[in-house]
Amino acid sequence: MAVNHNVPYFSQEDNEIEPWRTCGSTSAAMCLKYFQVADLGPLPQYEDDVKKRFDRLGIDHGAPEGIKRLLEGLGLRDDLTLRGSLSDITRALDSGEICILHGYWTGSGHILVIRGYNNNGDFFVNDPTGEWFHAGYRKNSRFSPDNKGENKLYSRKLISSGGNAFSLREALSFYDTWDSSTIESTATMWLHRISR
Repeated sequence: MAVNHNVPYFSQEDNEIEPWRTCGSTSAAMCLKYFQVADLGPLPQYEDDVKKRFDRLGIDHGAPEGIKRLLEGLGLRDDLTLRGSLSDITRALDSGEICILHGYWTGSGHILVIRGYNNNGDFFVNDPTGEWFHAGYRKNSRFSPDNKGENKLYSRKLISSGGNAFSLREALSFYDTWDSSTIESTATMWLHRISR
């Protein structure tokens, strides 16, 4: 069975506020908009208003507990686990939840939205930076909305290796060496399962 929830896409690259480090607030904004949380302020981009809300409340938008606190404060439910697995993601998506995943697809760490999966079990993601490749990113433009990271298909191997790693070097090593059993069984992902 395949599922692909129609989660709106926001790029972090054209954010007015700290675009180089707003993957967490931009991912939160995608989920808030999907669950129809009203605009939070006067800025032209919804995701900038979400970032300002994090800042105004003194909440770390890159920390799992910070994202959970903001989402729940705005009326959503965030079932956060720090021991997430690929099967946890699939079950959440099957039940209508949207996932935010922390991982190492960049040197400093990265956060993205998982919105669905295909018949092979690979995941549809909204990656706020753009589209990830083993050699790096094909980034969104800072100056025009090109949405390179919208509804991209990331393999189970890519999600598991990046999501279970604690550095980019480790993620790339996992990606190059893990067999299918390790990919499926490792469960140390910081995973938000979000619903209304």
